[in-house]
Amino acid sequence: MFGIQDNQKGALSVYYAMMLAVMIPLIFTMMEGARVNAMKMRMECAVDLAMDSVLAEYNRELLKQYDLLFIDTSYDTGRGSLDNTISHMEDYLSYNLKTDKSVVFIGEHSDLLGLESAGIEFTRVSRATDGGGEVFRYMVLSYMLEKYGLAYIDDARDLSEVSETSDLFSGDIEEEEAAAQKELDDYEFEVPQVDDGNGGKMDDPDWEEPDKADPAGNINQIRNTGILGLVCSEEISQQCIDPQRYVTQRNLTAGDGMCPDWDERKGTDYELLFNEYIMDKCGNYRTPKEGSLLKYETEYIIAGKDNDVENLQSVVHRLLLVRGTANSIYFFTDVELMSEAEGLASSLAALSMTPELEPIYKGLIIAAWIYAESMYDIKELMAGGRVPLLKKTGEWQLSIENALGLTAGDIEGSKGELANPTDTGLDYGQYLRLFLFITSKENRVGRLMNVVEMDIRKAGYENFNLDDCIVAATVQFTFHSTYGYEFFMERSFGYE
Repeated sequence: MFGIQDNQKGALSVYYAMMLAVMIPLIFTMMEGARVNAMKMRMECAVDLAMDSVLAEYNRELLKQYDLLFIDTSYDTGRGSLDNTISHMEDYLSYNLKTDKSVVFIGEHSDLLGLESAGIEFTRVSRATDGGGEVFRYMVLSYMLEKYGLAYIDDARDLSEVSETSDLFSGDIEEEEAAAQKELDDYEFEVPQVDDGNGGKMDDPDWEEPDKADPAGNINQIRNTGILGLVCSEEISQQCIDPQRYVTQRNLTAGDGMCPDWDERKGTDYELLFNEYIMDKCGNYRTPKEGSLLKYETEYIIAGKDNDVENLQSVVHRLLLVRGTANSIYFFTDVELMSEAEGLASSLAALSMTPELEPIYKGLIIAAWIYAESMYDIKELMAGGRVPLLKKTGEWQLSIENALGLTAGDIEGSKGELANPTDTGLDYGQYLRLFLFITSKENRVGRLMNVVEMDIRKAGYENFNLDDCIVAATVQFTFHSTYGYEFFMERSFGYE
């Protein structure tokens, strides 16, 4: 009996020994597998948190003024560099990898993972200025689509269609009036011939050249004076910039362009939506932006000059082109206006006894009348009023007497009050939309980036450069563990 019990005890000991020989390696293998999986999970979480933390370091002033999210790699410390962003990311990783930095694990404890970052490398980065500003444009459109959608541009779409069909930039009323005046000034009368007494002909020695009428004398004085000071009743800004300091004329740090999965967003609707962003965020003559370097930012985007005076002057000239062409289109359809011009031309020809000049007088009177009407339209727009793009009966402002008798003092002293005011026309801002529509995409995007740099630097970020700003990147992470493991991980992050 005792022998049997001893055999049973011996059998149990061998059994347990065999079980332990199998179980212990299995348990340690499972523990090591759990450690590896825990490492991977910790790395995943640490990388996600680090990337989110870096994304949270967007430039606050850029968001405040322009509602755009970009990581400024200069962090307002000097020249931007990806090394600065890597340093920030390394710091965030360490807080989530090293237990001695953790705010969760407090006190004495063992680090069962032993993970640490062994390197971070940016393999791909999208900078704001890449592709001539395509990345910047993409972010602008993302904001506008999120906030408004394409329905926001319905009115702008209608305006662009009207401008395209009307061909409003086909003429120059200022040049037409000057050409009509030159034709009158250069006209040479034919000298009457008389008998020279020898059977031949000679110029009549008693003939005196008749005096030419000058129906557009006042208009010529206005044209030669320059119209900017006449149509702008408020003090004109004298601000200027050094274009070499900004995106379009500075050497830029290049990135890798648009992310592969981004839609390029081509088409008229997207261009109109981009223009609405300009109108929403930038100042202009009627509504200057407080604290901006250039007071007429939208005019700068249209004209591209390095000072407010020339930018405003360029836009006013464009207004004259549009109003002159639009008024000409209407004038030649109005029988009453045409009849008045023809009647005055006939009267001048009769009074000056120069019937041969009647068609020249007519052309000059019409050009001068349209020019004067256009000047008054611009005065109204600059004063905050509205002027229809294409006028209809009853919307013409100046009589023929008022137009040809107009002086520079009359325009300068007026308050932009029209004889036939309307609430249905276009205001100054809508005419700016028209000019933005015909400005090339490259100029609009590039000059807007210039404006952004001007405004952000004025706000206290003196070292701000848009080519230091990134919106998306692909990063390769390397991790080491004190337990002998090495891991590689590649992740992409960015603003959507």
